[in-house]
Amino acid sequence: MKIRHRPLLCLALAALLPARATAQAIPADQPYGTARDLFNMTVDTPPDADTLARGQAIALQGAGDVQSCVTCHSVDGQGDGSGSFPRLTGQPAWYLDKQLDDYASDARPDDLMTPVAQSLSEDDRAAVSAYYASLAAPLRVARGQVSAQEIQKGAAIARAGSPDKGLPACTNCHGPDGTGNPPSVPYLAGQYANYMVLQLDRWKRGQRDNDFGGMMSAIASKMTAEDMRAISEYYERVANPLTTKDPQ
Repeated sequence: MKIRHRPLLCLALAALLPARATAQAIPADQPYGTARDLFNMTVDTPPDADTLARGQAIALQGAGDVQSCVTCHSVDGQGDGSGSFPRLTGQPAWYLDKQLDDYASDARPDDLMTPVAQSLSEDDRAAVSAYYASLAAPLRVARGQVSAQEIQKGAAIARAGSPDKGLPACTNCHGPDGTGNPPSVPYLAGQYANYMVLQLDRWKRGQRDNDFGGMMSAIASKMTAEDMRAISEYYERVANPLTTKDPQ
């Protein structure tokens, strides 16, 4: 069963909307309707145990011809940091579900994920999204050596933006310390730098455009490769208390 949502205005994003944008309800049968692009969402009913069990089964064992998610994203949804397999642990279920729906509809084309998402039913996609959203996992050690100057540059842009380039602060939408603005805005804190750089580059090149109102495409177009790398390396090193547990 698809998770139902109700609209909640995202103030940071609304300030950038066209003047004609107005609040509107989301029809129950259109959880991803036009209003999705204008508002954050809140989940009316948390997933039940059966949904989580279904999601876990898909993640660990696959479904039909679809291989298990753990093959690429690991048991706890940690990914591997290579750039292709992001950390899914604790991302908002609504956000993960939307990405899978976008893969399935080719709104976010991807050679690997599109056929996977298309092979899953809507309920399967919702269930596996809810499962990964429920997890917490240790934060892996960041890859590579990065200078203090690069980290400082990334932190400055993340927190204050870059007025001379017209870049807004990442925290405006992604929350304090990049912990996300659930359920529609993903966390950045603890995500892999290589994955974030790859996505920013895709937005800049027009290879990805399934974000809110083209906002990320517009932002990425103003960023240099150095900006992307600095922000991404900074956020990979920020522990997200909402999705990270101490190693046992």
